[in-house]
Amino acid sequence: MQRLKTQRRLLLFLALLLLSLPTSAVLAAPLAQRVVGDDDVVYDDVVLFDESFELAEGGRVKGDIIIFNGDATIAGTVNGDVVLFNGNLETADTAVLNGDCVLFNGVNSGAGASSLSCVDMDVVLPASVANFINELTTSPDFGPPPAVEIDQPSLLGRFVGGTAAAVARSLLFGLLAFAAASLMPQPMLRIEDALRKKPLASGAVGLLTSFSMPFVLVIFGLVSAVLILACGLGLLGFPIMFVMVLALVAAGFLGWFSVGNVVGEFLAQRLNLKNRSQPMTTALGTVAITFALGFLGAIPFVIGESLIWWAIVFVGLGATALTKFGTQAYPLVALPQPNPDKITAVLETLPKGTLPNKTDIN
Repeated sequence: MQRLKTQRRLLLFLALLLLSLPTSAVLAAPLAQRVVGDDDVVYDDVVLFDESFELAEGGRVKGDIIIFNGDATIAGTVNGDVVLFNGNLETADTAVLNGDCVLFNGVNSGAGASSLSCVDMDVVLPASVANFINELTTSPDFGPPPAVEIDQPSLLGRFVGGTAAAVARSLLFGLLAFAAASLMPQPMLRIEDALRKKPLASGAVGLLTSFSMPFVLVIFGLVSAVLILACGLGLLGFPIMFVMVLALVAAGFLGWFSVGNVVGEFLAQRLNLKNRSQPMTTALGTVAITFALGFLGAIPFVIGESLIWWAIVFVGLGATALTKFGTQAYPLVALPQPNPDKITAVLETLPKGTLPNKTDIN
């Protein structure tokens, strides 16, 4: 049941990326999904495009809430995750969010905003960078490069070349996955556990990280250039930028290998492979997904494989970021607190004389 729910959330996130365009005229949600009143229960996920959502105080949503280019007003209970792209979230003091809350280019407000924990990824392009881009695009010297005619290979040549490249890429990724799983098995297990339990939150964080990192690097580069002109300390910024890029690439590979381990365990069970180890299943699954997507890309007139590729990258990258490269588990599990009343009740049932006196302990 848990595996089916995980697959359903992965497909839901994939559909969100595929349909991330204004489509309210085509995909108009029914009124029952846009407004959930008192004592109403929605057992499925709520996915809205260019629509606003309202959940009354007595209402309940059993699944996830995903809104693209729309606002949400929540006063009831949501058992799943809440993800808003380009929209604001308003929560009442009676709102209960049992899952993750991620906002991209939005604001969390209302009476319940202080008690709810939402990840707010508000990425705004600086005014100086925006003015520079506008001046560059309006310049008469700015224009597309002249078209160059290149002889395109035949469909058969493209298929053979693409298949050969997919084989080479899958073998290389398989070797890297085997080495990574052998050197850091526990961190990769934590990343895999995070993407299994929270695929939607992992995909959202991975998507936001991919979009925000270029802006962070641009801002960091501009600040470093100013510091170089001012006092020369800006030279330290470029090695830091290089390390940030390496960390992003490494996180993407670790996430890809972790997804490969999930697929590898599934294939190993189907193939009835015995005495399998984590490095073996990680390499097997990584080779499988890398070759499958590369082979689909080599087939002419087949579209959509790049979307699946990026969906896997986003989910794996987000899980790696949430677990801080696998150094800690996500979600964090709080340790159970001892109940003093139960301890006292158990101690009172013991016969007298078996417990030391306070004077003896001192």
